[in-house]
Amino acid sequence: MPRLEQTTKDTAPVKSPVITVQRSTVLAALAAWLLLVIGGYYVGKLYIDRSIQSVQQANAIHIQTMQNQLDSMASAIEEIELALSNADQALATSGTTQENLNQKIEALDKQLQLLAESLAVLKEAP
Repeated sequence: MPRLEQTTKDTAPVKSPVITVQRSTVLAALAAWLLLVIGGYYVGKLYIDRSIQSVQQANAIHIQTMQNQLDSMASAIEEIELALSNADQALATSGTTQENLNQKIEALDKQLQLLAESLAVLKEAP
């Protein structure tokens, strides 16, 4: 019987240089795309953070301005309240003075009536 020679074949495919270059190109393009995405994200985040910080600074300035205006208005309101209080006191004092004058006038009217009655009595007397 003839003897069969066993031959061993290498089953591992041999990679051609063209396929290796194509894979390297794809990997390089994928890495470049990934770097672009990451860079775009970083630049976008940086832009948004700076915009937020700018808005926060502007808001802080506006809030301080509004606070100063409120303080100014509060002091103006206090001055107006004080002026109204003084006016009320003057009116109240004026009202009290008017009442006192009316009472004195009434008292003088009564005295005048009494004097007129006394004068009439004196005129009738012999």
